[in-house]
Amino acid sequence: MTNKNIAKILIIAGSDPCGGAGLQADIKTATAHKVYCGAVVTCLTAQNTQGVASVFNVPIKFLKAQLETVLDDIKFDVIKIGMLSNAEIIDCVADVLLHKAKKIPLILDTVMVSTSGHRLLEKNAVSALKSRLLKGAFLATPNIDEAEILAQMPIKNLADMKIAAIKIKALGVKNVLIKGGHLPAKNSLIQNILLADKSCQANNTKAAGQDTFFTISNKKIAIKNIHGTGCSLASAIACNIAKKIDLPKSVKKANNYVYKAVVNNLSVGKGSKVLQHFV
Repeated sequence: MTNKNIAKILIIAGSDPCGGAGLQADIKTATAHKVYCGAVVTCLTAQNTQGVASVFNVPIKFLKAQLETVLDDIKFDVIKIGMLSNAEIIDCVADVLLHKAKKIPLILDTVMVSTSGHRLLEKNAVSALKSRLLKGAFLATPNIDEAEILAQMPIKNLADMKIAAIKIKALGVKNVLIKGGHLPAKNSLIQNILLADKSCQANNTKAAGQDTFFTISNKKIAIKNIHGTGCSLASAIACNIAKKIDLPKSVKKANNYVYKAVVNNLSVGKGSKVLQHFV
């Protein structure tokens, strides 16, 4: 691949100074996939592997300047969004993308609560997330807790995940991936559900031609706390989509990547383990 046609993704997310999640994990994931990665900072966090101490939101004027400046210069293949923190930040990002990046596929990692339990999206910002960014996005990647909020229903099993995916898709997002890691493992397997739009499947996919559920599974790994899986999974999917790989295959490849990164985890601090991104 020449420098001219290298796949390029833009990450819009918060910074994690301990390097396990957020922009730092996103950039590591992109580098591991040999994809060029730009990064716009929405907020700064004071956190480590044990938890989040505080959050500083980037001033809106400067956030807008970051977005407009980089989008005026670089033609990205995919945009991945992570932590946005509040409705004002969501509105700013949505406004700029509407005018500068309307045709670029958007992968929305609906970050709401950190692994340690710290709220990363204000409660009153959920409606803004739904109306301004979820609607029209290429893919949303909520975990079980986030999917329950978006679908406004409890999720206890695989059947519930499918119902929730349909409800979330009805909000206007093209495809939905619900991550099942917060549910009890079935037969020692973690199951993720992808509801894929018919236009996002390869022609040789058995179910191509209709909206279809795909189950992406992996063995449950006996690790109590792991930091940065959601960020890394969404970014890995973004990298694969940027390489023009169809959605179901992109998700499966990304899930395998994160699984290996978790298996080869690192203990860098006193709290949660982190992924080994360069597996």
